[in-house]
Amino acid sequence: MPLIKGAKPGSKGFKDNIRAEISAGKPQKQAVAIAYSESKQQTESKKMEKHHKEHSKEHAKKEHGHKKEEHKKEGHKKHHEAGKEIHHHHKTMASHHMKELSHHEKMMKKHASHAKKK
Repeated sequence: MPLIKGAKPGSKGFKDNIRAEISAGKPQKQAVAIAYSESKQQTESKKMEKHHKEHSKEHAKKEHGHKKEEHKKEGHKKHHEAGKEIHHHHKTMASHHMKELSHHEKMMKKHASHAKKK
């Protein structure tokens, strides 16, 4: 008969485990030790299972947070790149306007000199 795993000391299952081991030919002290061992193994197993679940949740939160940070960084990077493009565009437009202004000044001087000649 298989032993009842996790049977707490003093419970019916714990006593049944001792009886099963004694009927299998084990000395009483050994039977009690085995029953305690079965009880402890199940308890330890449940503790470890709980610990693993908590650790998995914690790890998932960290991963999710990490992904958020990566997304923020990526968004910041895209924003920064867009800012660079806008800056470049403004520099180009400023240069174009300066050339245009220079051209207008030259044209105004020409018109002024023609007006003096007439």
